Amino acid sequence: MKVEAFPTLLYRYHIDNQEAIKNRVDEYYEEFKFKSGTPDQWNCDLFTSYGTGTFPIGECLDAFTPTLDEFQTESKSYGSMLLTDMWLNVYETQNWQEKHIHLPGQWSGVYYVHFDPNEHTATNFHNPIETLLASNGIKQNSITPWVQEGDMIIFPSWLEHSAPMNKSSKQRSTISFNFFIEEETYEGGDTDTEELTVN
Repeated sequence: MKVEAFPTLLYRYHIDNQEAIKNRVDEYYEEFKFKSGTPDQWNCDLFTSYGTGTFPIGECLDAFTPTLDEFQTESKSYGSMLLTDMWLNVYETQNWQEKHIHLPGQWSGVYYVHFDPNEHTATNFHNPIETLLASNGIKQNSITPWVQEGDMIIFPSWLEHSAPMNKSSKQRSTISFNFFIEEETYEGGDTDTEELTVN
């Protein structure tokens, strides 16, 4: 009998009114695309606002708040939410990002601003025991959830992930963020969830 132990959950949501976010991102990128480089400790090729303090966090957070509230209900992570950082990543043709984690965060999110599911590939999430599985000849050790423009994926910050090379002529852009939840005791019943599991 096969028993799945310690699965890792990803939470997927969709934000319907994403045009305002897209327009604001386009304005920001037009202004800063030649003013920001890739951090020295990153081994990748893309535009990022990470660490610059210039990205308009407040405007995006207002749009994200209802979804983050829904996440807290579905994950039963009740308590005060503390956003620690938020930044924009833009992948032009041939841009990519290496496998990495978001520690010391607790939870992380990626929101797909510009994304064509017919031409782009979403974030790759890597199995926590990827190395062990590979040593036993198991090569399929990651999951790439199907997403569309306006989708958000929330995942544990310790989970390794990467952004595959953009082979399209179309720009792919995402907003990433990290947050903590100061948990409170929940005494309610079960809630329905839509979850993606990395086995």
